[in-house]
Amino acid sequence: MNDIKRTENAMIRVWKEMDINEIKKHMLSAGELSANCDNCQQLGIDFMKEPICPNCGTGFKYITFRKKDSKREELFAIGRINKNRPDLIILDYEDIKRACGKSKAQDIFG
Repeated sequence: MNDIKRTENAMIRVWKEMDINEIKKHMLSAGELSANCDNCQQLGIDFMKEPICPNCGTGFKYITFRKKDSKREELFAIGRINKNRPDLIILDYEDIKRACGKSKAQDIFG
């Protein structure tokens, strides 16, 4: 008998109910080369290296990628983040945008 256990890791999307305001306090919104802090809107953050915002001191827990041109490009960016910043939880941009819109509407209309 062979006692070696083989694992096959894959990227999967997990849906979990979370507080959008808490997420935005600790989230980076990334473009190609840099990101901005969603807490204070500081621009030009090197998301591959910076664990905290150089402006407000917020620790980053989450990252989302603004629109990518293709799914392949998005998967490449996700792979780079997983390799270089395994401490960050990657969130889908469309999910965040939708949740923020819903949150703003609830604030306006009560």
